[in-house]
Amino acid sequence: MNVAYTHKDLENYLGEATAVSKEYPVVISKFICEAKEIDVDAVAQEGTLVAMAVSEHVENAGVHSGDATLVTPPQDLNPETMAKIRSICQAIGQALVVSGPYNMQLIAKDNQLKVIECNLRVSRSFPFVSKTLGCDFVALATQVILGMNVELQDVTFGCGKVGVKVPQFSYSRLAGADIRLGVEMASTGEVACFGENRYEAYLKALLSTGFCIPEKSIFLSIGSYKHKAEFLPSVRTIEKMGYKLYGSLGTSDFYMEHGIKIEAITWPFHESGETQTEEQVCSIADFLQQKEFDLVINLPMCSSGARRISTVLTPGYRTRRMAVDNAVPLVTDVKCAKLLVEALRLVKKSPPVKTHIDCMTSREIIRLPGLIDVHVHLREPGAPHKEDFASGTAAALAGGFTLVCAMPNTKPPLCDEDALAICQAAAKAGARCDYALFAGASVTNWETVLALSPSVAGLKMYLNNTFGPLCMDVVSAWMKHFEKWPKNTPICCHAEGQTTAAVILLASLYKRPVHICHVAREEEILIIKAAKEQGHEVTCEVTPHHLFLTTEDIPKLGESLASVKPPLMAPRHQQALWDNLDVIDCIATDHAPHTLAEKSNGNAPPGFPGLETSLPLMLTAVHEGRLTMETLIKMMYHNPKRIFNLPPQPDTYIEVDLNEEWTIPEQPPYSKAQWTPFAGRKVRGQVRRVVVRGEVAFVDGQVLVPPGFGQDVIAQSAAELERTPSLLNLAQTTPEKPSSTLTDAPYKQALNRTPLHRTSSVKSLATEIYNKMFQELGIQDKLVASSAPHAPGASAPAQLPALVEERVAQPRVPSPMLFSPAPPHSAHLWSLPDIPSGLQGRHILTADMFSKDQMHALFNLAHSFSIFVKKRRGEELLSVLAGKVMAPIFYESSTRTCYSFEAAMSRLGGLPLHPFDKNTSSTTKGETLEDTITMMSLYSDVIVLRHSEPGAVMRAAKNCRKPVINAGDGIGEHPTQALLDVYTIREEIGTVNGLTVTFVGDLKHGRTVHSLAKLLTHYDVQLRYVAPEGLDMPDDVKEFVKSHNIPQESFPSLEAALPETDVLYMTRIQKERFNSIEEYQKACGHFEVTPQIMTKAKRRMIVMHPLP
Repeated sequence: MNVAYTHKDLENYLGEATAVSKEYPVVISKFICEAKEIDVDAVAQEGTLVAMAVSEHVENAGVHSGDATLVTPPQDLNPETMAKIRSICQAIGQALVVSGPYNMQLIAKDNQLKVIECNLRVSRSFPFVSKTLGCDFVALATQVILGMNVELQDVTFGCGKVGVKVPQFSYSRLAGADIRLGVEMASTGEVACFGENRYEAYLKALLSTGFCIPEKSIFLSIGSYKHKAEFLPSVRTIEKMGYKLYGSLGTSDFYMEHGIKIEAITWPFHESGETQTEEQVCSIADFLQQKEFDLVINLPMCSSGARRISTVLTPGYRTRRMAVDNAVPLVTDVKCAKLLVEALRLVKKSPPVKTHIDCMTSREIIRLPGLIDVHVHLREPGAPHKEDFASGTAAALAGGFTLVCAMPNTKPPLCDEDALAICQAAAKAGARCDYALFAGASVTNWETVLALSPSVAGLKMYLNNTFGPLCMDVVSAWMKHFEKWPKNTPICCHAEGQTTAAVILLASLYKRPVHICHVAREEEILIIKAAKEQGHEVTCEVTPHHLFLTTEDIPKLGESLASVKPPLMAPRHQQALWDNLDVIDCIATDHAPHTLAEKSNGNAPPGFPGLETSLPLMLTAVHEGRLTMETLIKMMYHNPKRIFNLPPQPDTYIEVDLNEEWTIPEQPPYSKAQWTPFAGRKVRGQVRRVVVRGEVAFVDGQVLVPPGFGQDVIAQSAAELERTPSLLNLAQTTPEKPSSTLTDAPYKQALNRTPLHRTSSVKSLATEIYNKMFQELGIQDKLVASSAPHAPGASAPAQLPALVEERVAQPRVPSPMLFSPAPPHSAHLWSLPDIPSGLQGRHILTADMFSKDQMHALFNLAHSFSIFVKKRRGEELLSVLAGKVMAPIFYESSTRTCYSFEAAMSRLGGLPLHPFDKNTSSTTKGETLEDTITMMSLYSDVIVLRHSEPGAVMRAAKNCRKPVINAGDGIGEHPTQALLDVYTIREEIGTVNGLTVTFVGDLKHGRTVHSLAKLLTHYDVQLRYVAPEGLDMPDDVKEFVKSHNIPQESFPSLEAALPETDVLYMTRIQKERFNSIEEYQKACGHFEVTPQIMTKAKRRMIVMHPLP
């Protein structure tokens, strides 16, 4: 294969081709310059598109796909082009009734697309697109081939990452070979890498082939003026990045004229027959041999085509060859060079490995945002033997929590500035994950605690007896705190039973929100539900131990170990919590560790450790279908962050293995409590990796960060950004029903497709507020990319909430018009071929009226109709001839022809009249054929006529204003049967060209062979005639065949004609065609097809027989 850019090129290539072989044809097609080549990989089921991947070539068309740089999802194709690609892919799949894989190559230019290749098989890029888009195309195709039902996959725009495939060349092992991209494949391998954008992915892929990022100097040698001008902005970028630029003479002159500092060097003068001057100390060859260049960009004059021997004499060839021989990175395509320069500008250095992008696993590992636990007791200061910040936050990391909010019931309790300083110092020294502190309310500190509000996440009020010194049983003290505490910082209440109703009432009187901790009873959750329905600003949390343990577990645990505040409740209370998940805002562990020795004595303190077991328990509930992953993320990340006005944690996330089944041990590894009430329970789902602010803090059971790594998010936020007004006014006012849009299978798919990068931004908190404001104002197009959840109480969109704050490379959002999954059997998607031009409304009388193009169009239309019938979708054809009436007028008896027309008319929605019977018609009264046709044309839209008299159909057509179809004209013609015969040959063998067709039987009276012989003259065929004496093919038919230069020959016997025959066409000996019984009997019994005779036939010969 070659590309000819000039007439001389074409002449040379044709000379080479004919020298190789004169027997095989040379195909010449138009080559479109400066076009983009596009690869499409797809899977279809019975013609319905199931999945499609589009990969764009970086290089212009003319580079073999194996040597090209591919990018998927496409980054440069506009929506109009993508819509056309999808339409073409659907149309081809439907037309070929594809059930399995297929691939196409297209050329795009000026939004015009041309299909240059289509294969009903997988392509080399199937594994590449499968891994990049997160959809196994090969598995999907296999399921389709096996007849399994598959769901439509909308994967064209991927799952938040970009894949780039680059070629791997071995020119260093091929001495003397020219390094140029062309239409013939030269690469010996391919490398694909992922990135958050194509620049990152491209650099990774290049580095994987042995490419080195340039450090100091770059050499430019650009052949054509067009490429010099196109590459000019990139050269300016290279100069701004601080690289030293060298160039060949012509290239240097061009760029120096445009104000770019570039040093000109050339090849040694003595090599070109001139004398080398003293000033010309170093040449291109010297620089390359000494590896003074870190990168060579050499763009040949012609980017593709044949590799001529003459190219070895050019400086360009020598530059490329020496670069390869001296292991200097080389780029020879202008599009790749521009992409490389932009990648160097944006990425600047070797891209780091990002596990969420670059690593793949056979396990079902999903990424979740770093979870937030708003209710944790870390016991420091005062009781570090129970827990301290180092051990408690290590347990938090092991449980998937990257931010914990520490309760104030320490010793001393965090009620004043002195205690705050002590707690802050302990946390700063020991915390491994990020944290926030709560201030404690007491009966007397409503004035002094106000000074703590800028430094804490909220105010905790203990309104029932619990472990610690902060219990408040005086309602007047509650009122003081509700009155004094700043409204932009939340109040959380430990309130049980009737106290819950009391504090909600108090909050409503003071018109401020309130958060109820660890709801455990049925009456508590019902009170909160009613309050929300009435519009009160109340939120609440539930602990895993109240969701998974009841009083029935106390005997197993023992009275002392089972002691907790609020206490474990009867199963009906637990069921009430599950029944009202839509009312609950947060899941909080209420991690309250005590040593096993303390819990084992008679006066055991209340509390359970829970940081290491909370997420596995909730993931197990997701697996069991008790809640959705969407709900879990909302309750353990989005709602805590919103309710407590917590700032974002940049580059923070966790990775969870959803497949891992394990048993909770007797002693969790990190909490000092060294016990858990869930010991021995089997759970599904385990934390594999935790990343905090870009640092891997926990991986596969090991905490990697030291004490002191964690940060006080409130203090950090205050230092970076003035605290914004509280978002508590966004608290739920009406119960939000659990989303039913995210079932088990879709949520996994959706989570796996979530963009996997979060950037740091101190503005994210403000972004949430602006997004809420825009939503309320109905300005959807102003929304800022953020992970802020939909406002509670508002009508949330039925989709997974974003799990990340911002995106670096957002995948394009599929247009509903282009990418909404189409119903599997949608009639409008099946674009039937157009009606052949020149046939609509015409009489169909003789075979010689058809052109080859008209025949092909009819065959395609028939093929499309047959697909509908075979797939039991005939109802979709009923509109084709709806309202039309057909009159079958048969003066001769007929079964096949008559009923085939009636069946066809009915399947296409038309109405066939009752078949005409000349014995009961007005013909018996003397009505002529012309009169009958004229009358019947008034009742119908088309007439199908069969008559025993040759020429009768022609007479009828002259007297009929409606189309007349010849269904048999005496011994004249039968064009519709002949069309069916050609169609049958094409369907059975795959082609009509190159075949030998043998007609056997009564060829004189057989009107079907008269028409068929004429139609076959449009193809490259040979005709053979085998007939009894006197029943040969009519001379006029032979003359017609001869005039079209079709070889024809008569044979005396079937045995003689059979060995070279591809199609054996048998005709009947029909009694009514003969003048006497004697003539008929004389013609019978001459040619019989027997098993013995068939042994002489070709293996793939077909027999066409009308059957007796």
